[in-house]
Amino acid sequence: MDPAILFAWGIVVFIITTWAIKTVTKQESGSFKIRSLKTKAATQIFGVMGFLLFAIGVMFYGGYLSKVENMVGLAAITYAAFSQWSPLTTSLSFMMVAYRTEFAIDDWIKISNQNGQVVGKAKDFTFRGIKVRTFDMSEVIVSCEELLHALVENLTPEHIFRWKTSMYVSKAVSIDKVNATIERFLNDNSINALQDGDFVQKSYVEYFDEMDYRPSFRKVIVYTYHPKWIDLGDGEVDPIGYEVAYQVTRKFKSEVYSEIAKEQNSYLDMSYVVRQ
Repeated sequence: MDPAILFAWGIVVFIITTWAIKTVTKQESGSFKIRSLKTKAATQIFGVMGFLLFAIGVMFYGGYLSKVENMVGLAAITYAAFSQWSPLTTSLSFMMVAYRTEFAIDDWIKISNQNGQVVGKAKDFTFRGIKVRTFDMSEVIVSCEELLHALVENLTPEHIFRWKTSMYVSKAVSIDKVNATIERFLNDNSINALQDGDFVQKSYVEYFDEMDYRPSFRKVIVYTYHPKWIDLGDGEVDPIGYEVAYQVTRKFKSEVYSEIAKEQNSYLDMSYVVRQ
């Protein structure tokens, strides 16, 4: 094969591949969050496609595809390449997921499908899928194929977010006592209110009677507000608000349970406490 033609074909494929990557990355993203993964996905996918295009052109010019058996072999390879378990199919799934994804690395996300839910921080996104680190510091990988049929929600806020803390308390304890206990420990943990610009977001409580499967208990939900950005000192801030809120509200919940347990006529749903 003439080296000049081979070089020229390589330049043409490179230009086409570069144009495709730039076209994709410049497309308007969703208003909710910039899709920072789009460039990574486009580079990997169109890079592979460009290589395949270059290889097919070389084989065609070299006369390899002039024989029927070679054409059949190429067709078989193509069929295998796009089969369910091939790396190319996985790559295409990765690209489709990247287009649909509106989160960046270190964002908190929730993945929901028919198998359940996974909530945690996105630590990596590769051909294999998304690596998620959960609250208990374990790591799970959700494959791209599974993500195509799942709902992915970005839980990372702009500045502040609301946190939900659920408790089950005996109906033998009066609501006034529960309210006073919750209010005291909200103040002690400095999560009773949060300044949001010109507004003050105050924590609040909701009560629900669990008549169906816990007739002796009522469900108490405490909503608190927390900042996304945490001051680490020396002018340094870090978006670790979810981790801090998780730790603070668990401490708050434990203190409320301990205080209510001192009541003579109170009793807690200890099976629920252990599970939490």
